[in-house]
Amino acid sequence: MGKLKIAIGAAGIAASIAYLSDRENRSKLKKQLDQIMTRFNTKSNMKERGKPTEIADAKMVDEGAMTSVQYYNEWQEEKTK
Repeated sequence: MGKLKIAIGAAGIAASIAYLSDRENRSKLKKQLDQIMTRFNTKSNMKERGKPTEIADAKMVDEGAMTSVQYYNEWQEEKTK
C-alpha cells in the first residue's frame, strides 16, 4: 500500500512538471490563482471575516470570549496564592 501511494505521488509530480513546462499553461495557472486571491483579499471581505451575523453566533462568540477571560483570571488568582 505504501509503494502505491509513492507511485501515485510520483506520477502526480511528473504530470505537474510536464503540464507546467509549457509557458502558456504556467501563465493560465498564474492568472487563475491571481483571480482567486483577489476574491479573498478584497477589503469588504476582510472587514466581514470573523463577524457573526446571527444573534446566536454573536452570543456564542461572546460566551467564548468570557470563558477565556474567566480562565485567565482564575489562573492569575491561583498563581498569586
